[in-house]
Amino acid sequence: MSDQRRTGSGRIDSGLALLAAALVLLACCWAYWPGHTGPALLDDAISLAVMGDLKGHPEQVWDYIAGETSGPLGRPVSIASFALEKLLLDGSLATSKQLNILLHLFNGGLVIWLFWLLFRHLAVPGYPWLAVVLGAAWLFSPLYVSTVLYVVQRMAMLCTTFMLGACISYVYWRRQLSRGRFSVALAGLVGLNFLLAVFAKENAVVVIPVLLLIEALWFRFEGVGGEPIRWLQRLVLGLIALGGLAALALVILGYDYLAAGFAHRYFTLDERLLTESRILWDYVGQLYVPDVLRMGLYHDDVVVSTAFTRPPATRYAVLAWLAVLSCVCALMFWRRGRYAALGIAWFLVGHSIESTVFPLELYFEHRNYFPGIGLFLLVGVVFARLVTLWPEVKSPLLVYLASYVLWLASLTGSQVQIWSSHPLLILNHLNAHPDSFRANADMAVQLANLGQIDAARDYSARAFAVNTAGERSGDRDIRDLALACVAGQPVAPDQIRRLGTLNRGRPFSSVVTLQTLVHLLQDNACPGFDRVGFADRMIEIFLAGDSPATASANIYLGLALLENTLQRWQHADAYIDLYLAATGVNAQGLLMKLHFTRALGKVAEAADIVATLQEMQARGQLTVGEQQTLSLYLEQ
Repeated sequence: MSDQRRTGSGRIDSGLALLAAALVLLACCWAYWPGHTGPALLDDAISLAVMGDLKGHPEQVWDYIAGETSGPLGRPVSIASFALEKLLLDGSLATSKQLNILLHLFNGGLVIWLFWLLFRHLAVPGYPWLAVVLGAAWLFSPLYVSTVLYVVQRMAMLCTTFMLGACISYVYWRRQLSRGRFSVALAGLVGLNFLLAVFAKENAVVVIPVLLLIEALWFRFEGVGGEPIRWLQRLVLGLIALGGLAALALVILGYDYLAAGFAHRYFTLDERLLTESRILWDYVGQLYVPDVLRMGLYHDDVVVSTAFTRPPATRYAVLAWLAVLSCVCALMFWRRGRYAALGIAWFLVGHSIESTVFPLELYFEHRNYFPGIGLFLLVGVVFARLVTLWPEVKSPLLVYLASYVLWLASLTGSQVQIWSSHPLLILNHLNAHPDSFRANADMAVQLANLGQIDAARDYSARAFAVNTAGERSGDRDIRDLALACVAGQPVAPDQIRRLGTLNRGRPFSSVVTLQTLVHLLQDNACPGFDRVGFADRMIEIFLAGDSPATASANIYLGLALLENTLQRWQHADAYIDLYLAATGVNAQGLLMKLHFTRALGKVAEAADIVATLQEMQARGQLTVGEQQTLSLYLEQ
């Protein structure tokens, strides 16, 4: 009878915990929902705005899914979510943000589910409530606001969705195996989730070592009756050793290759590794004890560690991580210590792609979306140990953790309100990071929109001064022209004439800055701006003389579009030749050249281009949209 009462009580407790989880998700939705009115940011315009009217041209959906090049695998799962959204919904920015919010809630449910399974395996007293509270802490972490409300980071969120799916599937597969049954279906589900994760974003490969560590440190190869499963033990330990040796070989043998990848960065490989030692500690602090005043999308003002002692905090960060790794090694000799080691290893392994040897930007908050789960798992392990030693502290500790969640929720709510307003977000970024190039450039644009051109130019100058990547003066000059256009202010002829007078060999480096101005001029959004005078100055820089300046291929492309708007097809044709010389034969460039050569009456050259495009079409190298464009030319 007493066993039945305990079983019934456990079921009621679990039911109440599930109800609490549902309330947590509703509360999180309420806290995040105002954020759907926020602005587009950075890559949102590049990755999403380029999608055309897919409702009118549904046949082009696959073009976008298969044509994405933002990662080695193209991230088709993530791009498919954006394309289907454009096809089936209204395609607005607000809808995209709403879907991100709902996806975050779904991921929060998966986190609670995973914690529930893991702590149930350890028979932790009150594990349902522990899982809900820890999942709520993850959901309400203010560090994730910049992930959820930055639309393009759906890639990181979808990646985490399937990584969590792989972890949960593995736990269920493992439960079956401990009972002597090998479930092919569950093993296949692990593999399917892994594939979907890596095709959402490539850094999902870290879920493989995480799964191996879950087995080695949490389940410890135990099978029927607690006996070790030898084949699983040999397989997992062998894969861990092989993976560790492969990573070590990559760094040692491929060091020169990796270092060469930093040529376009303002920091070296060594400097990145030293700097990341500090940044990782900052991530830990922002997850456990958030400082929302420093949070946001822009962290391009991070001080680079140029040596072990410069800045001095580098030394302490490196030594502290060495101490943590030593503790992890020590914990491996203690059964319960291995559970804590998993939480630490989860965080570090989760950062092993984006925060180590690859030439990415130094600091982004969204990199913690999956790794942060490990730090909250660590809190659960500490809780489990305390309630095992002193059962009477279970309820007080759960209350303290719930209070902590309420604090996190209040911080997240305040952050969401900031992210719901573009002006507020700009001010927040600038106040938090006054030495950020992006924050100052954003403020310049905001002031230009208000017609305050002098103040806008001051912030543009400030952006130029603090840009650690070394912005070219020509890029600043182009930005100031665009600011004048936005503010509706006249541009003096000498502002155009002095373009390209410095760094004559390569005066411009920012594609985004120049293309922004070109789009404004194409739309004739700059009354009184001498478009022809600007285009003539670009010709003097890039097309005239014996030693014309050089630029990236997309700058040539932007200038070709401007000349097309001016119907000066000879110059547009010259620019597209430079574009093709830089990129090689590609359908986009050839279609544009076909347009220009036909406008110039070059019949024979146009026929050659058509023949080349038809050959590419026969080889399946044209998208649906490109085939439709080519067919229009063939009909003429």
